[in-house]
Amino acid sequence: MIPQIPLKYRDAERWSFGDTESSADELAKRVMAGTKTATCSNLDDDPEPEPGEVFVVVDGRNNPVCAVQLTEVKQVPFDQVTEQHAWEEGEGDRTLAYWRKEHQRFFEEYEMFEPTMPLLLMKFRMIEKF
Repeated sequence: MIPQIPLKYRDAERWSFGDTESSADELAKRVMAGTKTATCSNLDDDPEPEPGEVFVVVDGRNNPVCAVQLTEVKQVPFDQVTEQHAWEEGEGDRTLAYWRKEHQRFFEEYEMFEPTMPLLLMKFRMIEKF
């Protein structure tokens, strides 16, 4: 049975982590387990999210799994992301080397990688499981 999104989150933006169905499933599980408490994105023309905003995390089939609330948002160049942030993203072996390798691969796939490209680093906390 597909979980239903509580009414209070129906208008919240959906977040999926990873770039494949299986990675989205795995990373959604890590959010639910409390292992993944951060993410990042490239800067674009969308308004920058703010602490306090709520998002619905979905798995690889777009099924809602939980709601998270942003606790911190900051801009940092790719080459200045810290080991701590890599650990909080909860991906792979959680090292900065792994984080850099996978994120560089991802951004190169979309032809937007630059070593000093600005990123939005976001920390969040899970507020409700569905």
